[in-house]
Formats: sequence, C-alpha cells, structure tokens
Amino acid sequence: MRASAVLQATWQRTRRPRTWGAALLFGLVWNGARALMGLPEPALLDVLMPAAWVALFLVLAPLPWQWSGDDRPAVGTLRGAVQALPWMAALTLGVLLLLGSAGGPPPGRGMGMLERGGMHRGMGPRREEARLLPVPPRLWLLGVAHLCFGLLLGWVLADRERAEIQEAAARRAADEAQARALQGQMNPHVLFNAISGLTELVREDPAAAEGALVNLSELLRALLDHGSKLQAPLGDERRLVERHLALERLRLGPRLRESFAWPESLDALEIPPLMIQPLVENALKHGVSLAVGGGELAVGVSRDGNRLHVRVANTGPAPAVDGGPGLGLRNLRERLRLLGAPADALTLCREGDWTVAELRLEVKA
Repeated sequence: MRASAVLQATWQRTRRPRTWGAALLFGLVWNGARALMGLPEPALLDVLMPAAWVALFLVLAPLPWQWSGDDRPAVGTLRGAVQALPWMAALTLGVLLLLGSAGGPPPGRGMGMLERGGMHRGMGPRREEARLLPVPPRLWLLGVAHLCFGLLLGWVLADRERAEIQEAAARRAADEAQARALQGQMNPHVLFNAISGLTELVREDPAAAEGALVNLSELLRALLDHGSKLQAPLGDERRLVERHLALERLRLGPRLRESFAWPESLDALEIPPLMIQPLVENALKHGVSLAVGGGELAVGVSRDGNRLHVRVANTGPAPAVDGGPGLGLRNLRERLRLLGAPADALTLCREGDWTVAELRLEVKA
C-alpha cells in the first residue's frame, strides 16, 4: 500500500468493533486471572493497561507490514519483518518509558509491582539500582514479550486484511462483469423493440420508415459506444434518449406528447450508462403506445447534493401487476443491486392517471 492507503486502513481499524472487543476481552481475561491468583487489588492504571496495550498493538502493529510504496496490499514476509522490527521496538520502548516516567504502578500493586522485600525493602545498592533504571526490570520482560507478540500479531492482521482486500477486489470484478453482461443485453433489447415498432410503419408510411431506419442506425451507434462504458457523462445519456425519442416520434406522430425538465448544467455528471433510457423506453412501450389517443411523457432530472433524482412519468394504461416488470426494468434493477445501490433506488408507482418511475443515484460532487 501507499502511505495514504496505509493511513486509511489504520483509521478503519480504529473504527472496527472487533478491535475494541478483542482489547476488552483481553483486559477482562487478564484481570480475571489476577483475581483468581489472589494477587492484591490493582490500581486503576493496572486494570486499564492490558486492554489499552492490546488495542494499541491491534491498530498499529500491521502498519509496517502493509506499507509497500506501491499498490500491493502487503509486503513479503522478509521485508515486512525488517520494517516491523524497529517499528514495534520503538513502539514498545515508548510505552515502557511512558510507564517509567509516570513512576510505574504503585508499590505492591499492578503489573509492574516488585516483590515485597525487593527494591523497597532491600539494601542500599538495590535502591540505587532501582533509581538508575527508568523502568522496573519486570516491565522490561513484559515489553520483550509484547514486542514478540506485536510482530506476530502485525503479520497475522496484515495478512488477513490483504486477503480481505483481494476478496473484495474479486467480488467487484465479478459484479462488474455481471453488470457488463446485463448492460450488453440492453442493446439488442432496445433494437428489438425499435424494429418491432418499425414493422407497422413500413406498411403505413414508407418514407417515414426510411427516415426511421437512419435514426435506428444512429441509435445503434450510440448504444454501442455508450453501453461499453462503466461510467459516462449524463449528456451522453441525454443524447441517447433524444435519438430514441426521434425514432418513436416517426412511429407515434402526434400521439406522443413529451416534456423535459433536464438542465444542461447536469450533463457533466458521470453515472452508469443506460440508466434513464430504459425508463423512457418502458414508459413509451407499456404506456403511451398502448393508449388509443396516445399519451404524455414527462422526463425530469434534478440534483440534490450528491444525489441525482430522475423522474419519468407517462399517461396510459397502468402497468400489469401480475406480469411483472419487463426485461429492461429487471436488468436495470439487477444492475443497480450490483452497483451497491439501495433497494429503493428505483421505484414504480401509480399517481392518478400517471405511471411514475423514480430513480435515485449517488453522483460525485
């Protein structure tokens, strides 16, 4: 990992409940063992120190194993050990010196207490030796044990997080491949519906059918270009919808009455492609075109902070409840799920004489 990614991973560890749960569990076990052994009642610092030390190591121990300076999630074992040894030694020394400067736990109590009759009851030279040492010898032994523990713990945690990162990357790649497959199904689906609508136009108005075929070729070119991307400007989606509507106008004529509330200032925003066009297609196929006198289509696009709100409404027959959504809407819902959108990102409801589809997408500021 690079330095920024390592810092982010370290920050994430501080926010994980399992980090603090493990530290609390260790502290409880440590103090429970003290009580069972009949040791004197510890001071507050002695009670908190085991959990605090473990929490510190859980958060900071994996850091030198993860820093590689490139995009790898962790370094090799040898390089990791070389980087981790001075890091953990400095960390352990700092904690020990901090304890020593604070005077250590009170005599006769805590992890660093000395045996009665030792320093405090011994001869003069032993008291002089105690003053020369910034940290009691028993805490140094505990520091060496924690140094070894920290090296092992850092390697285990870094290896586990590396596996989690790789697993998440594999899941994203699989979801991306599935989303591309669903996205690819949209192209022939759109063309099939367009060609089906042109069959009746060929018999009724051959000249209009010729113009429709030209629009159909442009629509196909736009679909191939737009549908091959994972993210595309909203303006590309607008042009795709406009080409689709131009094709439908030749077929429906005055039966199609449309209105747009789509500010051009939003066209630079990037969204997954083929998000709005299926809603427009669904409104025309299952609503406007089925009404005897045609119907109205209203498309609205707005932005609220980092959320894009799309509203596609149409008059005409209500959508069939038992038939379920068509292929276009089913694919769109599945793509939204793979992209991590919430379950209510796409809703379809009836408001009076209007069928309303609403789509909410997260966009980058």
